[in-house]
Amino acid sequence: MKLLTRYLLFALFGILSCYAHAQTTATGIEGKVLSENEVPADAATVRLLSYPDSAIIRTTISDKSGYFEFKALTPGSYFIQITKVGYRKQYTLRYQVVADNSIKTPDISLIPITKQLKEITITDKREFVEVRPDKTVLNVDKSIVASGNSILDVLRTAPGVKVMNDEVIFKGGQKALIAINGKTVLLSGDQLSDLLKSYQSANVSQVELISNPSAKYDAAGGGLINIVLKKNKELGLRVSVFESASIGDKYKLNTGFSANYRTEKFNLFGNYNFSQNKIPRTWDINRNILMDDVVSGYDVKYLGTTVAKNHNFNIGADFIVKPGHNIGVLVTGYVNPVKVDKTNTTNLTANGILDSTITSLSTINRRIDNINYNLNYKGTFGKDKDHTLSADFDLSEYDRRSFENLRNDFLNVNRIAYRNPVFFEVTSPADINIKSFKVDYSKKIGEKGSFETGVKYSDVNSDNQIDFEELVNNQYTLVPSLTDHFTYKERIKAGYVNYTNTIGKADITIGVRAEETNANRKSFNPDRVADTSYFNLFPTAQVVYEVNDKHELTFNYNRRIGRPNYQDLNPFVAYIDKYAYSTGNPFLRPQYTNAFEFSDTYLGKYKATVGVNLINAFYTTVYLQNDVTGVYTTTKNNFGNRYQYNAEFNIPVEVTSWWQISNYLSGSIEKYTYNAETAQTKHAYDMLLQVNQTFVITPELKAEFNGSYETPTYFGIKSYREQYYFSAGLSQAINTYGSVKLAMSDIFNTYVDRYNTRFMNLDLKGREKAGTRFVTLSFTYRFGNQSVKSARKRVGGAVDEQTRLSGSSSEN
Repeated sequence: MKLLTRYLLFALFGILSCYAHAQTTATGIEGKVLSENEVPADAATVRLLSYPDSAIIRTTISDKSGYFEFKALTPGSYFIQITKVGYRKQYTLRYQVVADNSIKTPDISLIPITKQLKEITITDKREFVEVRPDKTVLNVDKSIVASGNSILDVLRTAPGVKVMNDEVIFKGGQKALIAINGKTVLLSGDQLSDLLKSYQSANVSQVELISNPSAKYDAAGGGLINIVLKKNKELGLRVSVFESASIGDKYKLNTGFSANYRTEKFNLFGNYNFSQNKIPRTWDINRNILMDDVVSGYDVKYLGTTVAKNHNFNIGADFIVKPGHNIGVLVTGYVNPVKVDKTNTTNLTANGILDSTITSLSTINRRIDNINYNLNYKGTFGKDKDHTLSADFDLSEYDRRSFENLRNDFLNVNRIAYRNPVFFEVTSPADINIKSFKVDYSKKIGEKGSFETGVKYSDVNSDNQIDFEELVNNQYTLVPSLTDHFTYKERIKAGYVNYTNTIGKADITIGVRAEETNANRKSFNPDRVADTSYFNLFPTAQVVYEVNDKHELTFNYNRRIGRPNYQDLNPFVAYIDKYAYSTGNPFLRPQYTNAFEFSDTYLGKYKATVGVNLINAFYTTVYLQNDVTGVYTTTKNNFGNRYQYNAEFNIPVEVTSWWQISNYLSGSIEKYTYNAETAQTKHAYDMLLQVNQTFVITPELKAEFNGSYETPTYFGIKSYREQYYFSAGLSQAINTYGSVKLAMSDIFNTYVDRYNTRFMNLDLKGREKAGTRFVTLSFTYRFGNQSVKSARKRVGGAVDEQTRLSGSSSEN
């Protein structure tokens, strides 16, 4: 409690941001920038940013009197960023611009940076974590420890985000709706994590954590995580290259480049990334079954080594047909060849005495080819440009080929074979086709209001085959019980309306999304059909109330759906040995979440949030165990309801002018109720503390130290032990165009999942550890115009469907 009290007291202090509103005859914002002693600050860079997405609208320079002005603005919400060499970066709060009115800001006083303090020099630094009423922003490009790491590694450290078995979990314990520059990642299972690992932090500017997306977005997922790649800002050509190498738990190699060329009418952009990683993963699972006074033990030790090569590219262009009308095309591609070598040893014991051993050796060669096409349009209409129309068409083709050789050996207590080995060959191709089309329309209403509406249609077809063959009499023969063909067809029709307005000091957004889903799941062996059709309404509401120039209160409500990943529905059986399998569940149903959230943002930097998540038909990974045969199967099931009550605190602390700390603290109380009559209600508690410390040693040399600690907790059917890890790094700037960074992740090699469960008839204990300790050296350099305007940020139509290509995979 003492520690929590101290953090809460920190939230009482900060820097007062200025806000004012005055009227003139023009539509715009003007003001004055001052340096120390109230002296006008000339040549300060003043950027006008849209609220709440922080997109750069315009940039200007203050004149000799410190004066700046933005004229002829479109009515809306904005805020301002001011930078000047030798001074700290300043932000204002939000300004609401209305037609035929101008805002004159109070004078903005810059805070000088101390040039030397105890032999430590500091420079301007954007905060690593920024909090806003509607979202939290992680400035990844300002993190040294993130250098040379992948987006998936970055998400592991994001406030309020968990990565469990390479699946990204966000609000309400649901998988997140993930986008990269508004476009969703098109992957499945391990391939999703492989792609996220191929996108390097050198290309990432920000991660936006949005707990309450509006009704405009798909209702799926526990909130939206948008990964924003680095942007360029003005006309001209810009090229960036990066290289990184990591050694530790095996190795990671990454290389890539990005380019952007823009004229007044045309913008061409693209990038290419290549990575090759060799990462180990270990599992230790111990099961006990008590029958007839005999405790049968099944102790599994697994070692898998994955060598993954990732080729990732995108190329696109934006065309300005005429002012206010843009057409864009985008092609993204992904090729992922992977080799997985697995060794699995199962020791069978009776009352603690070794009886026999089964060893499994497996090699998987897998390749995924994925290509996605997007055609989009956006235009503004009307005398006052108060009508906006946009449209997106997406086509995604996903092709997966996998071949596995598997051998089982059976040994007695003396490690001597007591029967002939068993050989299997497994071929499992998969093809997924996604078509999506959506249209969005918005209109400004009055001076402060707006209305949005839109429709979307998506069509998903998935075709999966598995041929499981056993070597019999020197010839491979199909095993009927393990061979199958599975098809999945899904049609989703959706429409939404949104209304936004400002009433007094409150910004209000309300909306509702309607989605009709028709799905057909068919398994040919055995012959099973699961037709599901359902219609749902998903309301959303957000109220942001400005108490004064220090406090903004925010209330959010949304109802969301968690549809199963396509792989979770696939009933194919993955064979490990005669006692261990994993499979999908074609009868898995969606889960639904009602989320309520209230937050207080103080001085634009401190934020406290309390919330409630009510999750019905909650599903997660479970183990189905047959006590007689000893066989257990890993799958996913809807098994009950989950109730979560949580609190979060974002608390930045400036210890000195050269030492800054960003703190994230969260706590939750949860209750699980289960459908099975013999399963008891479970209560759980959790607390997570993440600390990011930055040190500025010289203008060119910086250091960073990160730490994370989570108390013992409970999720689904598992009790997890505490988890903690630490990382650190150094960064050396090379003039103004590049940098060299040296970082070490998971310094003490403590990032490990340790758990146990006694759910129903289970008595299971596990330990899972992936390679996480690496020393990484990375190099980044930029060429050409350093302020090229970026590609128009947009969201395609196949957001939800493409995200659901992510799913659990048995090929670990």
